Amino acid sequence: MDILEEKPDTKRPVIIQAATSLFVRHGVDATSMRSIAEAAGVREAAIYRYFASKDAMSREIFASWYGWYSRQLHQIVRGLGTTKEKLYGAARLELSAAAEHTEAFVYFCENEARFVRSLPAGVPRARAVLIELIRSGQKRGEVKVGDPGLLADMLSGALCAVALSWIGRGRRGELKNHLALVAETGWAMIAA
Repeated sequence: MDILEEKPDTKRPVIIQAATSLFVRHGVDATSMRSIAEAAGVREAAIYRYFASKDAMSREIFASWYGWYSRQLHQIVRGLGTTKEKLYGAARLELSAAAEHTEAFVYFCENEARFVRSLPAGVPRARAVLIELIRSGQKRGEVKVGDPGLLADMLSGALCAVALSWIGRGRRGELKNHLALVAETGWAMIAA
């Protein structure tokens, strides 16, 4: 289920928000179902109506947020425009996600290596989408010749690092003001 489309009149969104918050602050392994229940203001048994286990919950939360992000990235890459315009779109998405959905953004950045292999088949992998962007740009002569996976990793790492750094310094709201700088620097990394 897409977390952004949760029905607000159930306890599920409150549980998800509390769990995401605690997972970001303490890590999945150090967070108990009891602490999630306390933070959500529900009984622990109520959580089990929606999730079979903490592991199932943490995977579902990751898959939902990561899926939301990667589907948007996929639309940008498959859309119209030059590679540079698409990179601007990717940078805008990254900075917006970090500013508007901070805890979810931190959660999926910090847990990508843990959960990405267990994503459902229909969820695009952000790395694969960025590789597609790089390859397309290389075919057009807009992106430097080189290993597409390495270039995608460099771009993804730079975007994520900038967003996480600004979040860590409490400046997430200012992120969108620096779109041009972030996008142009990302472009400088991959441009032919």
